[in-house]
Amino acid sequence: MNVFRKCLERQMGIGKYHKYIETCRGSFSKEGVAQFANNSKPIYDDMYELLKRENQVDITERLSDMLSTLKTAFRITRYFVLVFLAYVAGNVALISMELDYGVTCVSILLMGICFLYKLVEFVCNKYCVMDAYLFMIYKSVLEKIAKESL
Repeated sequence: MNVFRKCLERQMGIGKYHKYIETCRGSFSKEGVAQFANNSKPIYDDMYELLKRENQVDITERLSDMLSTLKTAFRITRYFVLVFLAYVAGNVALISMELDYGVTCVSILLMGICFLYKLVEFVCNKYCVMDAYLFMIYKSVLEKIAKESL
């Protein structure tokens, strides 16, 4: 699961999240990309109605959670190149050490499993278009409410 989805489910609830995703999927498949942005108004309004009842402290906490989620998403994307290079360097080092064949195979297998986990994490966070779109709507609603409450 990508970090945007986790944040939205945590902040809005699983039911609301699935409702928003279904709205996005319906808009995206029916009208295509051009009309996708125009159909975000009902989602924006629903999020706004839900969040405008919050007090200033809750809004500040939500903004803080949103920023930490963004940092996590950027960190995952930015450091993937380093993870890949470490994986390649580790494999080269293991092969060049000329250890016992079984030890080398098990070590490469374990490193491969770890790399596969990081790869899935990277791909899930890199290509989560609808979740990122919903997250940006959520961000704009929070910023609007934060400005209004000042």
